[in-house]
Amino acid sequence: MNFRIISENDLADFAANVALLLDGSELASIDGSVRSALYAAIGSLPATLATQAADAAIAEGARKARVSQRNATRKQIRALMGQVRDALKAGLAPKKEYDLCGFDYPAERSTYEAQSPTNLSAFGYSNGINKLRFSGNNRPGRVVYEIWRRHGDTADWGLHATTKRQSHTDTGITPGQYYEYKVRAVAAKSVSHFSNSAVVYGVS
Repeated sequence: MNFRIISENDLADFAANVALLLDGSELASIDGSVRSALYAAIGSLPATLATQAADAAIAEGARKARVSQRNATRKQIRALMGQVRDALKAGLAPKKEYDLCGFDYPAERSTYEAQSPTNLSAFGYSNGINKLRFSGNNRPGRVVYEIWRRHGDTADWGLHATTKRQSHTDTGITPGQYYEYKVRAVAAKSVSHFSNSAVVYGVS
């Protein structure tokens, strides 16, 4: 047995057994005076080590218990602080009340301003189909684009379609007739100006 790497309890038992042998006649190859000196030196050390190991195990268990209790208390306090902060939000508390508590004041979400599309172009793609392309000039996912159309240069404009893409295909048109298009962007709380208009006479 490699006594240098065994546990404290195993080492205590190992040393106690060796001491017992030193005190007897089993280790006859060792000089008697040497055996006596070693036996005396070992003395109560095995019992002391065993007691210390037991105390250390108890202390480690207590330490782990204290850590567990500390973490549970910390979790409970954090949950309660979250409830206080949520209550401040629900009550629309002013910044002063957040400052008094030490909470960060919730940042107001900026309102996205819809930007006007540009570079609208339209062309007859095939019989009964017009295609449109434009530059949206907006952040992805922040707006939808309204495609407005009028059939004839004196007709009223009407909302034709909505899309999140910067292109559109208009199907079912009458070939060879006048179609004019314009586009605008619509965000949650804002609407852009219309783009330039684009005219297609259709493909006959």
